Amino acid sequence: MPRHTPIYTSQRSGISAPQKTKPKKRRLTRWVVIVALLGLLVVGIQNAYSSLSGSDFFRMEHIRVSGNDLLPESEIIACTQLEVGNNLFAFDLEAATERLEQQPMIKKVLLVREPPETLVITLVERQPVGLINTPDGLVGLDESGQVFPLPNAKLDLPVITGVDVQRDSTDIWVMNLAKFLTTLKVSTPSFWRGVSEICTDNPHSATLYLVADNLALRMRFKNPEQQLQNFKAYTQATSGLGADLAYIDLRYQDQVVVGKRN
Repeated sequence: MPRHTPIYTSQRSGISAPQKTKPKKRRLTRWVVIVALLGLLVVGIQNAYSSLSGSDFFRMEHIRVSGNDLLPESEIIACTQLEVGNNLFAFDLEAATERLEQQPMIKKVLLVREPPETLVITLVERQPVGLINTPDGLVGLDESGQVFPLPNAKLDLPVITGVDVQRDSTDIWVMNLAKFLTTLKVSTPSFWRGVSEICTDNPHSATLYLVADNLALRMRFKNPEQQLQNFKAYTQATSGLGADLAYIDLRYQDQVVVGKRN
């Protein structure tokens, strides 16, 4: 039979079998290497960022603004407190973002660096659905019920009277009114453009005054689409609106109540 040479010899031969490395020692060595590599990476990133923020190659030459319809671009840039000519990586991007988020007209904002020379500001403005008349002038009301000061811009929107901003700004009344106005604007844009004033004196309904017809429509906040369908059916059945009408009350279920002028 062929002879086989043993891999390990016995203790009697005077040669010891190789000892296996302990698992704990291997894991410890591995973590030491990982920590050392991470330290080198952090130091490298810090050195790289210092080089970027001190390089003339990354001088900011352009600040581009997108998403602004009401706020002027110059006002947005001024709010960031950033100036063209400074290094693109030298300023605090988070602080500039927070300054813009504090503006009442701005709903969302995002600042992004586009090396080597451009900063991009993308924002979402609050869009008013109505203008609330206050002792200090007109303020905006958006679809979420948020009340905010208006920019210096031309806005062709209904003026809302009968709402006390100081008293009702966080009330369910204003929330219902904002939802009502948004529904009218989205579902019946042609009708919406014909409304000049909205007067509300309770949290459930409002009176809408039409621009050209000198007519008041009394509507409840709930289900405005159905009320306008009743209004349309009435005008079609009566061949339009007579000059002797003072108001049309649409607040009742499937009924139209009209008031005549004296």
